[in-house]
Amino acid sequence: MAQPPPWKAMYLSVTSDAIRSAAAVKRSVAAARRDLASPLVLDTRDAEGRYTLLESALTHIDHASGSLSAFIINMVVAERLTLHGCGAVPSEPVARVGDLRDGHGRHDEWLALIRLQAAREHAQDALRRVEGAYTLLATVGFMLHSQNPDAPGRRQAMEGQLHALDLQPVVVGVASMSALASLATEPPIRYRIQ
Repeated sequence: MAQPPPWKAMYLSVTSDAIRSAAAVKRSVAAARRDLASPLVLDTRDAEGRYTLLESALTHIDHASGSLSAFIINMVVAERLTLHGCGAVPSEPVARVGDLRDGHGRHDEWLALIRLQAAREHAQDALRRVEGAYTLLATVGFMLHSQNPDAPGRRQAMEGQLHALDLQPVVVGVASMSALASLATEPPIRYRIQ
């Protein structure tokens, strides 16, 4: 049996890393949601006066951001590997995804690239949402550490900020990007039903 070209082994490694990054995002977002669901998120302090649940949520959101960034980088690398590997000469990559479909008869690689690009787009959207969540949580943290966090209306403003935070679109985006990255490593169905 013939060995696959070296670029395909690297491709599979990079996409596997991306799928692990997606799983890390899922875990981090779930942990942040648990912290933020507590009614004590604005009240629980440790001996140093840190708001432990809020800071824990910030840490989890920060980890999610890092994992999303890693996922995006891995998707770009996988795309580049495919474009280089599918060219007639590996040092001269195929110029664009459309060239795979039009001129080279590489439908499987074309399909994988489309999936990789869609996964990257979902990840970029999730990253924007995660960065927005981080900014919102940091703002609440700043308000908690201000000179007068119990000023009239401030508590309601902080609670309103936390209530407005919706991480569900991130969860949906992560599920989509993970599924697309997994599909980009699968052979087309015509090969699986023979």
